[in-house]
Order: sequence, then C-alpha cells, then structure tokens
Amino acid sequence: MHARVLTPLLLIGIGTTGSVQAHHSQIEFNLDPAAIETIRGTVTQYDFVNPHVYVYFETDDADRGTALWELEASSTPNLIRRGWSGDSVTVGQELTIDIHPAKIAGKHVARIATMYFADGSRLAVRGEGDIPGPADPDAFSTSLSGRWLGRYGLPQVSFDLHLWPLTPKGHAAQSGYDQTLNPQIDCIPVASPSLMLYSNIFEVRVTDDFADILFEWLDVERVIYLDGRDHPPAGERFHQGHSVGRWEGGTLIVDTANFTEHGAGNAFQVPSGTAKQLVERLTLSNDGKRIDYAFELTDPEYLTETVTGGVVWDYRPDLEPQRLECNREVARRFLDRQ
Repeated sequence: MHARVLTPLLLIGIGTTGSVQAHHSQIEFNLDPAAIETIRGTVTQYDFVNPHVYVYFETDDADRGTALWELEASSTPNLIRRGWSGDSVTVGQELTIDIHPAKIAGKHVARIATMYFADGSRLAVRGEGDIPGPADPDAFSTSLSGRWLGRYGLPQVSFDLHLWPLTPKGHAAQSGYDQTLNPQIDCIPVASPSLMLYSNIFEVRVTDDFADILFEWLDVERVIYLDGRDHPPAGERFHQGHSVGRWEGGTLIVDTANFTEHGAGNAFQVPSGTAKQLVERLTLSNDGKRIDYAFELTDPEYLTETVTGGVVWDYRPDLEPQRLECNREVARRFLDRQ
C-alpha cells in the first residue's frame, strides 16, 4: 500500500502567511485571499470568548445598505498573541474590516481577516507574521522538552480533502457530513493528528519512561509511554488513543492505536474507526529552534491508502500558554445560522 503524501497541504500548513483557518464553522466561508471583501460600519457587540471571538457589526453605506453582520474570528489564545484583548473593540466604534465572505451570497456572516482602526492600527486574525518574534532570537533547546508554538497546519485535515484516498464509506461520510458530528461543538477536542496541527502552544516534557504533551487548545494532555509497554487489549479505547514511543537517533517515533470511534477522528469531514493507527515522528532541528512533526495515518475503514503530512513547531519559551476555557454556547453558535 502506497502512502498518499499531502505535499501541497504541507506547504500551506507551514507557510508564514497562512490565511486559511478551519475546523467546524469555517467551512462555510470563502477563505481564498482573492475573495476578501471590505465592509465599513459600527460595532454593536463584541464577545471575546472561546472557542471563537465574535464581532457584531452594522453597516450602513450606499454599496451594501443597512445590515447586521455576524463576524467570526479565532480563539482568544491565537488572537492574544496577535495583540488582541477583551478591550480591543468597543460598542459604537467605527471600523473598516476585511472579511472572508460566506460562500452563499447574501448571507451577512463572515470570517474576519483584518480589522482597521481610525488611528491607523490593525488587528489580524491569521498569519504567523502577525505574532511578535522570540524575545531571545538565539534561544534554543537541546531536547524535545520545552515550550513550542505550532505553525498552522489544519488545511491538511480540512479544506483539501479532495486529495484524500477515501474508501466508499469515507466518501459517503464526507458527502453526508453534518457539523454536529464534530465533538468540538460540545468543547470535546478532535483527535490527533488534527490536534497536532493547530497553531497552539505545546508544552513537552520528556523523561526516561514517558513523554508528556500539554496542549493549549482545550487543555488536552497526551502521554506517550517510553517504558517498552505494549498497547492494551483492543477493547480498551481512548479519545486520543494509546501512545507508545521509541527513539531512533534523535527522532521520537510514536505509535498510537486503540482510538475510540470519532465523528471527526481522521479529518474534519472524515470519521475514524476502531482500526485507526497513527505513527508520528518528532525530530529536533540541528539548531534546536524547531521540532519537525510528521505523521502517517491509516484507517482501512475510511482510507484506501496511508495519508502523510506534517508541520513545524517553533521553540518559544517566551510565550505563556493561554488556557482555553471553552464556552459551549459559543462553540455551537454557528449552528444557529445553518
């Protein structure tokens, strides 16, 4: 069986300007940079909450007439790193906003790209270039242990699924996909590898017996056992699977099995079955400033071939994790507009 390498997706995922953002609700927006539109108006409501920040915005101009817009941004950790705060926007404030419009013409919902203020300042939602650089550009790690900021890799498991080698059952699941199948609407995280592709702070601790990864996104913790144990019996299943690891030179190779069935377990429109298996490789760069993450995903119930991909994590000991307290009402808010 040949592996399907998602090379175009990897390039998108590790680029410095990645304007694509997706998990559950983003699929309804046209995220092509060429499709960006500009609206001008007044803020009527600002909800700086998780997992998505919302700006409600009234336009009243000759081109668009009067309309109330629901504008969605990213999660607060991602926005805080780009200069946002709970006080960035106030009700009654006049703004100019670049938006990714809805795919369905005439809907007054959109994804925020960039907000422009009267004083000439701006706030962006996506793009590694909008995150300040390291406090110490010479800082490096001598091991995988440390604090790392993932570059954006979610396009690999969201918008480019036409590249995925799906079984008939996989195609049927994708074509019949319902947003309610994604457990993140109830603040339950997706499984790896999707989880490893977020622009998220990962705190890694490695000992002789285990490697522990703490995720900023939804406070997930993954434990990778390095003590030689086997996977438990097939009947014992876990949301993030059961992970065992071994070293091959400076690369940590992680084998994960025993996943529970999951409505978005392989990708955001592709479920996973009980035979899902994930092999991951985490390699420290020679200069100690990044981790190269790569995965191989197999699931014979939904995939005809192995899918591979990856992303880069940058060493950022200067960044503080912003633990995401997920608001279930906000997580499900986009369902009201379906």
